[in-house]
Amino acid sequence: MTGPEAAAALSRLLPAEDAAILAGHVARLPDPDDAVRHLERLAASGALPSGRDRLQSFLTLAGSSPYLGRLLVQNPSFLDTLPAGGSARAPRTREDLEEDLARFLALNSGRDPSAALRLFKQREYLGIALADFLGTADLPAITRALSLLADVLLDKAVQMAWAPLERRFGAPTRRDDQGHLERATFAVIALGKLGGQELNYSSDIDLLYLFSRDGETSGSGAESGGTIGNKEFFTRLASDVTRLIAGRDPEGQVFRVDLDLRPGGRDGELVIPLGAAVAYFRNWADAWERQALIKARAAAGSPALGRRFIDLVEPLVYPETPDPFLTMEMTAMKDRIDARLSSEGRSETDIKLGRGGIREIEFAVQALQMLHGGRDPWLRQANTLLALHRLAEKGLVGYAEYATLSEAYTFLRDLEHRLQLGHDRQTATLPTDPAGLRILARRMRLGGAAPGDETSALAERLERHRSTVRAFYDSVFGRAAQKEITEEESEDLWVERLDEERTLARLRQHGLRDPETLLRPVRAVRRLLRPAATTPEIRRLLRKAGPILLKGAAEAVDARRAFDNLEKLLSAIGADPLGLLGFLSRREVLAPTMRLLGASDFLAGLFLRQPGLVATLGDRAHVLRTPPPEEYRASLLEAAAGRDPARAREGELRRRHNAALAYIAIRDINRQATLREVLKSLSNLADGTLEAVVRLAAEEAGADEPGGGTGPRLSVLGLGRLGYREMDYGSDLDLVFVREGGDDERARAFARRWCEAIVRVLSTLSRDGQLYKVDLRLRPSGREGDLVVSLERLRDYLRDSAEVWEMQSFLKARHVAGDPEPGARAIDSVESIVHERARAAGAAALASAVTGMRRRLLQDAPRPERRPLDLKAREGGLMDVHFIVEFLQLRDAVPNPADKDTLRLLLHLNAAGSLDEEGMRILHEGYLFFRALDHQVRLIHARPLPHPAADEARLAELARALDPAAPADAAAAARGLMEKLQDHTTSVHRVFERIVTG
Repeated sequence: MTGPEAAAALSRLLPAEDAAILAGHVARLPDPDDAVRHLERLAASGALPSGRDRLQSFLTLAGSSPYLGRLLVQNPSFLDTLPAGGSARAPRTREDLEEDLARFLALNSGRDPSAALRLFKQREYLGIALADFLGTADLPAITRALSLLADVLLDKAVQMAWAPLERRFGAPTRRDDQGHLERATFAVIALGKLGGQELNYSSDIDLLYLFSRDGETSGSGAESGGTIGNKEFFTRLASDVTRLIAGRDPEGQVFRVDLDLRPGGRDGELVIPLGAAVAYFRNWADAWERQALIKARAAAGSPALGRRFIDLVEPLVYPETPDPFLTMEMTAMKDRIDARLSSEGRSETDIKLGRGGIREIEFAVQALQMLHGGRDPWLRQANTLLALHRLAEKGLVGYAEYATLSEAYTFLRDLEHRLQLGHDRQTATLPTDPAGLRILARRMRLGGAAPGDETSALAERLERHRSTVRAFYDSVFGRAAQKEITEEESEDLWVERLDEERTLARLRQHGLRDPETLLRPVRAVRRLLRPAATTPEIRRLLRKAGPILLKGAAEAVDARRAFDNLEKLLSAIGADPLGLLGFLSRREVLAPTMRLLGASDFLAGLFLRQPGLVATLGDRAHVLRTPPPEEYRASLLEAAAGRDPARAREGELRRRHNAALAYIAIRDINRQATLREVLKSLSNLADGTLEAVVRLAAEEAGADEPGGGTGPRLSVLGLGRLGYREMDYGSDLDLVFVREGGDDERARAFARRWCEAIVRVLSTLSRDGQLYKVDLRLRPSGREGDLVVSLERLRDYLRDSAEVWEMQSFLKARHVAGDPEPGARAIDSVESIVHERARAAGAAALASAVTGMRRRLLQDAPRPERRPLDLKAREGGLMDVHFIVEFLQLRDAVPNPADKDTLRLLLHLNAAGSLDEEGMRILHEGYLFFRALDHQVRLIHARPLPHPAADEARLAELARALDPAAPADAAAAARGLMEKLQDHTTSVHRVFERIVTG
């Protein structure tokens, strides 16, 4: 459309003066015809703006983007918000945006909240795009404006979703390490383009949802819906935020949301605690997942929590010793993209992923950042253009090269914006029709291009910039590849007799510290591998797998433990080349396996008994999810059922139990579950195992179905850790067998055989290991009593004979397996009789009995200086916490809550008025510390406390397992741990003296 043609078209719609003045402007627009068509539609609706400046802004937008033209026709009120001609600017300040959004939402309070947020975004897009089309804002300003708008909308969505949840459930809270109650927080981490503050007009926004720590809501909301766990609260919050932002209506959505970069990908938890997220990226994430964290930024929610996450993951993204295979993995990823584009015929038309496209410059910049950012924090920058500038400042990119690359990147991103703004589609594909290419070229405002030559000018400039980017990409990855360790260099470590000096050099080359301490286990692994490496296939696999094993060891908590356990694992796999072939061929699990072997002797023991578990580590979604209790039960009952011989089913039961136990430990090591969740999972697994064993044992004893017919009905009561659902690795099962009915000798004999079979299946050692050790000493009359007691005998014993310590023990009892009806009657009787006995005895007698038993146990225990980590039988240790809780329950007749783990009982006693706030805080803090320390020893060293060897190195390792911020110096970390232990035991002892001893 020429100027006169534009004037003629406009004169039918506008006053003559306006038409004449605006005609030249319309003729210069990318699509003058479309501008006029949208003006006609606006005029038909009677919504033409009165001012010439507003008309010019409308025509600019409509002639540059059909999508924005339609948006203005559908929402003519937006015309009033457009800046006056020539004054368009971007970005606005955050404060301005937040104030405008608040006013907009107040004026649109009757709308659906998601629709209101979408309308505000669309209105703001008009101003940003106008500044873009008029050239009054450059690319960095435009992308910052788009990113800031997304941040503000996300933050408002968090506020809108939070308020009704807090009204219903109260505020989410957590207790800090000192036992103080504090508010839990939530953060939205932006990744990708939004994280780098370089958002497109039609980008997905890549998000990761975090919360600070597990706990529970206060339950004091105005619309009280009771108390829920923090994880449930924040899962609901994240789901509501996603719905507000990504929910679609006929007019669209605020933003498309992509959550696939969260830990575990699309199969991972929607929201994850801070510690679990950091542990995932440290221990489990692939290289590309860590690469994605380059752009991590706190976008909404708690800024402090977001910054904390970024501070913790930065060392993982930018290690001091760069990953020697980083560029190999990045080029492999890009090669896969290229192959896909080639198969689809898009290598030359996709300006984002194709040859010389946006992704190539991003990959090259990120590779240089990750290779050098560990030693130079200045290079840690999420924004591509800023990162490129910093690389130039540090001499890693020449200034002339920086100038041409910045120009190329800006051109490609501008071109991507013009493609997306056409019809609000997420696309980076060039049109193939001449008309579409011509309009695209005109949108690019190519200075110097003669009218009619815009398409060829676009093609020439695009090719020039693509060539620049491709040369830079090839240069970066070519340079980096020269520094990489070759496969042959790593292979000789495993198959050749290297001398000590060359072995140490290889280990240092792969980032392993203190390699002198690794010589013995590395040589032991080499001795196992060399005989098998005579086959060409094994040798070929070792070239690929060897470096990955070393990389995993370098990332492990304890590289020596990793190699020690690798030696044992390879021995368990055996000399069979097929077994070794299977292990080495699963490259995706090798590094995680080494990290896990270096973290836990307990988990390594499970791998040794069942090497096939290693192969399952590739299914991260399965391994890292927490199954519900019924899933454990169903799987184990399935193993116990069937037509196979009983011994075969026992073996399958043990193997499934081992697998479940291993996955719990893996989640634990990767901090995908809190300590309380781990103990609950272990307790759920024990419950399901007992249920399956009861079924198996019934067959062995001679019955088809437990509880069937007129025989005895059996309930298995769990006491101790099983009773209060705090089972840990290696915990015994404290069991009491209770029967109801079937009082004749034949029935009693059957019940005895049944229970003997239960104990045998649980405690038998086999090549698959042992399910559990069983402790039956808490049954009436202890070792002298019958293996299985009638419900009447249990009642009589507790009423007439039980000592106070036995009453304490039975406070923890719960039905765990067998027939639930007699189990429920037994638990009701136990609690009723125990409290009745306690009331009759009186507080003084209870206190005397508790202190007397404690005195005897302490006399029999080793002195603390001989076993410094004996947390149970020492003044102020675990035993004192349990004795205080049990004494208060008996003294004040406080019934058990539904969930009677120790921390819950402390809160329960505080709410009942039996335990003051200060005492509750000290016991909560102390018990959490004791239990966490005990748990880490079991997980790391595969043995329960007391630990006979409390050397400095092991103490330091425990200190860091409890607190990643513990001092790096081993002596300081060990000293700090023992000082904490002493402080807690002293405080707990004082509470015991005050409450029990009096």
